[in-house]
Amino acid sequence: MLNLFVKSMRLLFSFSIYLLKLMWQLLRFPMYLLYMFTKRLVKPIWLLLSFPIRLLYRFIKRLLKKNPSNSALSTLAEIDEMDGYRFEEFVKYVYEQLGYSVCQTPRSGDQGADLILTSKKRRTAVQVKRYTGKVSNSAVQEVVAAKGFYKCTEGIVVTNSYFTDSAKQLAKANFIDLVDRNELEKMINTILN
Repeated sequence: MLNLFVKSMRLLFSFSIYLLKLMWQLLRFPMYLLYMFTKRLVKPIWLLLSFPIRLLYRFIKRLLKKNPSNSALSTLAEIDEMDGYRFEEFVKYVYEQLGYSVCQTPRSGDQGADLILTSKKRRTAVQVKRYTGKVSNSAVQEVVAAKGFYKCTEGIVVTNSYFTDSAKQLAKANFIDLVDRNELEKMINTILN
């Protein structure tokens, strides 16, 4: 009797396992079909939706490229509101974006250079002046001194303003590059494009 009970339980148990396997097989195929249908449906929908999105992106990009000076002018307006240290940070960022390796000198006792630019063959001392008026020849004198102190081959004075005539003459005599407001705008435009 015990033997009959064990056999019947075994049969019942194996039958339930068989039914579960059968149900799994029956459900697995529709799930696979649903997966394949979704996969094949989603891809064309994505392609249909992504095309107008890409067109819109290109259109906006072209619109922004047509008038890049507005961006530079708004950036120059922001620069006019900066203090000297923030302007130094900004000029550092600009030169980094142009591919230079930039080292910032100490804020006090900088010996006439706020930044040192290095590229493959050149080392440049940079004096940064955020002014409301014209920059005088004292900024050029500072860079000339900094060139020797930092063992630089070149010197640059960067300002958000313009230079006096005497500053231009002194810079020309000492082979110092001057970056005034107009040149700075060109540099910003180069980065924005």
